[in-house]
Amino acid sequence: MTGTNAQNVTTYYISEKVSQVRWLPELQQQSDRFVTGSWDIAKNYVRLWRLQQNPYVNQNVPIVPCCHDKVSMEDDVTGMEFVDKNTLAVGCGDGHLSVLKVQRAVEKDQIQRKARSELLHYFKSANTSRSASCTGVATFGTDIATVGDDGRLNVVNADNLQQVKRTIEADSVSLFAVVYANHQEIFTANGMGVVRMFDARASNEAQPNIAFVVGCQDEKNFNGVSCMTTHPMQKHILLCGSEEGSISVYDLRNLRYPASYLGAHNSRITDIAFHPKDPTKLFTAAESGEVWLWSEQKSLINASEEQEDYCAWLCGERVSDLVKVKGVLSNVCKPINSIDVHGMRLVCGSDAEIVFLADNV
Repeated sequence: MTGTNAQNVTTYYISEKVSQVRWLPELQQQSDRFVTGSWDIAKNYVRLWRLQQNPYVNQNVPIVPCCHDKVSMEDDVTGMEFVDKNTLAVGCGDGHLSVLKVQRAVEKDQIQRKARSELLHYFKSANTSRSASCTGVATFGTDIATVGDDGRLNVVNADNLQQVKRTIEADSVSLFAVVYANHQEIFTANGMGVVRMFDARASNEAQPNIAFVVGCQDEKNFNGVSCMTTHPMQKHILLCGSEEGSISVYDLRNLRYPASYLGAHNSRITDIAFHPKDPTKLFTAAESGEVWLWSEQKSLINASEEQEDYCAWLCGERVSDLVKVKGVLSNVCKPINSIDVHGMRLVCGSDAEIVFLADNV
């Protein structure tokens, strides 16, 4: 298969540029449903897919994704996260947030929009306001956080999008990433590499002054943060993917300097995600059309370091020795915009109008 490094990667052409992709949550079994969001076309959709037996005689591709339903969106899909197993939060390029509901069925699944917010992100002028893109979405419980080109951080509840719980003037420039550390603490990042922490309970005036700047190979330039994630088991570990392709790791208990810094891809990191059940595995996607798997090498860890809260990502310069990198995708020739992993499967969405499915990751 062209553009892949492994025999277990399959390509599916779907005739839409994919900006976002997420597996539907499953507790006890491998998920066989995922959603995609499109961008940069005349009409954008959130589509619900289900993996099914290939109806054609092809021994090499036993399963294929089938589109069961779709929801038309008003602009580019810029962020997607599940609130619960059937509730999806979707950020849009027109500055609005939508909540979609999935109805699972034996034969044909459905997805419908249940609510759409008022304009959450906008630029103010003398007498009017114009919309600004919602650039990122994060969820914790039923709370949804959004950030946008207007520098605002909004917190709403999935059960009532019309009532904004908190609006924070988080930055004077565009924000590109948002992540929850816990129910109260939210981290945002901008294109100048500044990461800030906000308290969802505090007013705009009472926000703590906690901020830091990610490192850069060229000390004379900024290194914009393009994506962030936290360790699924140790939420005080924050990883930032950057415009230069590097990964900066922070221990939120000590923000005086990064715990680790790794040169990674040669282009912007577009998405970064731990395996939710196996945090020894980290996946990164890049604008150059790459997806890498980073695996902690337990055999190299000293016996004295084997403790419950030990993490190789906090080992500073040693991290490059303790983590092994393996290519999952390469030479796709178009950006890989979004990735998600569930069980043994990784799904990737790209500007090549292709969904890639990697098994046995």
